[in-house]
Amino acid sequence: MFKQIAGSLGSIFASLCCLGFAPLLAALSAAGLGFAISDAVLIPLLTVFLGITLWGLHGSRRRHGNNAPFYLGAAGAVAALAGVFVFIPIHVIGLLALVGASAWDIVLVRKNHTACGTTSL
Repeated sequence: MFKQIAGSLGSIFASLCCLGFAPLLAALSAAGLGFAISDAVLIPLLTVFLGITLWGLHGSRRRHGNNAPFYLGAAGAVAALAGVFVFIPIHVIGLLALVGASAWDIVLVRKNHTACGTTSL
């Protein structure tokens, strides 16, 4: 679950940098990380974070037995990566699908955890 959350947040961070979100770019520049604003750094970083999210979705699908969040996340990751180069709204829709798949997966894991009677108080 941590991999999904960290991957999703990292993907959003890299996407905001790619899209030119001014407050974030200013904060990075002020912190001396202006070199990280180039697409040569951000595209591989986005790819790594998308991969981490998919890795988390793949690992947790064995726990709850539902493949749908993984497939939605995979489609969202492909759309997010392709959308950077093709059309920005596709990128945003892909990110929303990826975050939605992660949230759906977390709900399924928690339901399965509760249904198995392994809750701890």
